[in-house]
Amino acid sequence: MIRLKAPQRREQLIEVATKLFAKSGYEATTTAAIADAAGVTEPILYRHFKSKQELFVAIVRAMSEQTMQQWRASIEGVTDPAERIRRICEGIPDHIKRLSDAYHVLHGALATSRDKKVIAVVREHYQQIEDFFGKLVTDGIKAGAFRKNQNPKAAAWHFIWAGIGYAMIHLNLGPIDRSVTEDTIESILRGLRA
Repeated sequence: MIRLKAPQRREQLIEVATKLFAKSGYEATTTAAIADAAGVTEPILYRHFKSKQELFVAIVRAMSEQTMQQWRASIEGVTDPAERIRRICEGIPDHIKRLSDAYHVLHGALATSRDKKVIAVVREHYQQIEDFFGKLVTDGIKAGAFRKNQNPKAAAWHFIWAGIGYAMIHLNLGPIDRSVTEDTIESILRGLRA
């Protein structure tokens, strides 16, 4: 067993758990299997994470943080409300591909888990996305680029539903033609415009 410092061991355990959860599902993956794949004992795993749930929470929160960082970076310096949304949406295929195992974990749990802590962190993830897109839409309304008579929360969920659908198809059936993705983004934007 290679001795790692605590932060590196946590990252290693998150990485291993992500791959196993993506392959076998959250419910079917045991802490014993995670420890074995990481080359550690279960007591070492439990020094870093009190439970399998805690590992799942760490995976989703890390993915959420990476998502928010990428989205903020992609719109830095962009003032046009429609262009901000367009840039984020156009980057989603590459983002999902890069974090494919984490998205398999998230969507697998969303579809099958009844674990309250798991569902709570999935809800937290989508709340962050709702808040992010809701703010973009609100900013667009204030700038006069988007219609005033729309609910920013409903508009945000339009993007979330499209994103979930895209991710599920992309991850399980293969890439969707880029022109279809671009046309879908433009269709949603047309519905927002003033």
